[in-house]
Amino acid sequence: MKLRHLFLAASVALLPLAASAATFIVPAAGTGPGANDSRWQSELTIHNSSSTAVTLGLTFHDSSGAQQGGDVAVNGRSTVSISDIVNTRFGRQSATGAIEITVPDAMANRIAITSRTFNTSPAGEFGQDIPAVNANDVASEGETMFLQAPSSATDARFNFGVYAVSDATIRWDLYRADGTFAASVEQSYAAGTQLQFNNGISSLLGSTEQNDDAIQAVVTKGKALAYGSAINNASGDPTFVPGVRGRADIRLNFIGVDVNGNGTIDAADANHDGVLDQPIDLWLSGYPTYFKVLVTGPNGEPASLEFIDPPDNAHFVDAQAAQWYPNPLTGSTTTLKVRATAGGITDVLTIPVRLHN
Repeated sequence: MKLRHLFLAASVALLPLAASAATFIVPAAGTGPGANDSRWQSELTIHNSSSTAVTLGLTFHDSSGAQQGGDVAVNGRSTVSISDIVNTRFGRQSATGAIEITVPDAMANRIAITSRTFNTSPAGEFGQDIPAVNANDVASEGETMFLQAPSSATDARFNFGVYAVSDATIRWDLYRADGTFAASVEQSYAAGTQLQFNNGISSLLGSTEQNDDAIQAVVTKGKALAYGSAINNASGDPTFVPGVRGRADIRLNFIGVDVNGNGTIDAADANHDGVLDQPIDLWLSGYPTYFKVLVTGPNGEPASLEFIDPPDNAHFVDAQAAQWYPNPLTGSTTTLKVRATAGGITDVLTIPVRLHN
């Protein structure tokens, strides 16, 4: 096994090294008419704090996929603004999507990227700043993005959307102000696509918007970035609502893990966040290792289980029992992620593991 890894390392060393780039995402940008006679456009501004000129790549992503917008050069200690960028750079007359900005890694902490999306009206401009987010900082499996809808469903409408950094699945859960669960929809999105749901509580979730609604965007696969926009119906003034990353209580019942197969729970999820409260201990001397993952649906339904990005041939040999051949080179601690589905609900379970020789 060690010899195989030495050959692999030697092979990698012979490969040419390509310059890498950091990726930043502005999750929402648009151009064209909107509801209530609004007229929208987005402006992208880039500042280079370095004395060295830099060239950045621009790509527009919508539900159809990606469209290249060429490069933009920014001289040292200079600023470049691109007005109505979805129209002027990507040639769209009416569109909403995300803008991807690629920056050479060496310059990633020397570039400031801001964007503004605004409505033009006879009374003036009403706009909102939409920050660029590093693609490495978006939510992944098991995380939740929280979106807060307007305090007055009469005075404002609420749009929300998602950009999929990789192939992703999101479960959109709607909760009322008093904590009542109201609706849930799960959808999958191809990598590099962006979708916005105008009046999304009704158009996506099939519910009537109420004051202080809250939406939980639960990532059950891949990596994604959710956002919202609350727009005053009278003035057309928007307010950007960022998706706040966190972890919510899971809806499935994660009883815990039985390491020895003796019917005793060796580690449980007492606070219902989908993460075992303590690591399980696996001994490599018992190669391969076996353990049981015990999960049921809200009404006691049996769950189907699968590993997410399974390491070292980890797999389920039956409905609950997992078999794993951990590589001793993995180290003394690691984490397994399991996608569990029961009663039409999917949640991600996290199992921290301590490996012992």
